[in-house]
Amino acid sequence: MAKYVSNAFHALKVSFANEVGTLAKQLGVDTEAVIRIFTSDTRLNISRAYLSPGFAFGGSCLPKDLRALEFRANELDLRLPLLKAICPATPSMLNVLWKPYYTPRRKRSDCWD
Repeated sequence: MAKYVSNAFHALKVSFANEVGTLAKQLGVDTEAVIRIFTSDTRLNISRAYLSPGFAFGGSCLPKDLRALEFRANELDLRLPLLKAICPATPSMLNVLWKPYYTPRRKRSDCWD
């Protein structure tokens, strides 16, 4: 299982970098600079942080910034399926975690208003 997870994560990183590169290029942003800055954060971005199974993501910054990337990609008619798949995964995780304890009256996620 560990080998499969490792290879899936490597594929995820390549796909993520390709989507970031696609968006950056269309925005006229230096892709190499974006990736260099991103990977220089070894406290959060390149670490065990955020890699523990558990609760879905939320808060104010993560959903807002993800929506901003998706919005710009849509404006540019770019297809970025990996980024687009993140928000729909959040309610799914919430359902798995909360179902035994709570049944919400309406479905809601930080990814949508």
